[in-house]
Amino acid sequence: MILEVGVSEAPEVGPGSLWEHRAAIPDRRGRKGRQYGLPAVLTLSLAALLSGANDLRAVFRWGRRLPPEALFLLGLERAPCHATYHYFFKALDVAATEAVLGAWVRSAAEPDQGLGHVALDGKRLRGSAGADHDGGGGAHLVAAFALRLGGVIGQLQVAPDANEITAALTLLKGLPLHGALVTGDAMFCQRAICQGLRDRHGDYLFAVKANQPELMADLALAFGDAFPPGAAQGAQDERRRPPIR
Repeated sequence: MILEVGVSEAPEVGPGSLWEHRAAIPDRRGRKGRQYGLPAVLTLSLAALLSGANDLRAVFRWGRRLPPEALFLLGLERAPCHATYHYFFKALDVAATEAVLGAWVRSAAEPDQGLGHVALDGKRLRGSAGADHDGGGGAHLVAAFALRLGGVIGQLQVAPDANEITAALTLLKGLPLHGALVTGDAMFCQRAICQGLRDRHGDYLFAVKANQPELMADLALAFGDAFPPGAAQGAQDERRRPPIR
């Protein structure tokens, strides 16, 4: 099942539990579809996925095996039926959900430290393409991972007619990057991304490869062969050599 992801501003939520943050996710279901609360269904589904469930039917079966005590902690009298999960995820505001989860991770940051090191990367979501795909289908995501916080602080799906660069520009615009150091592979070594990070008072460290031949040539001209082959090994041998007495 592929869910379309858009861009949504993160709501103003302070530090708190993940359960409290999930209550900030807007519920787009109709009145008849709200028999089971959004935080309860989302928490149950997440627990099922972490336990090995890989589709809605497996989530349904896992929930039906929960004891009454566990359901009570979720605020449920009984586990939802299979159809409930289908309509629940069909109506779920994915962009708002990701914004809330990202805000929850960011809320753990110390006010005077900021996000620290943020790793930017793009990956195709495993299992998101159909059985008859040709290798190009599925959900392609760009995510920003804060190493100090140990979680994803922002994520965006790459549109079919776009690329990781465009998605990264949109994603970074919605993150508080003051004082952060953003790293990524050569894909993100683009003038627009670097300028966007500087405009948001962040720093960057990107690899330079053949995708930027002129920049690569300028660096080679400016710095020369700063790390010639065998230099690291030679330095290690020098450190291990006994001192002259």
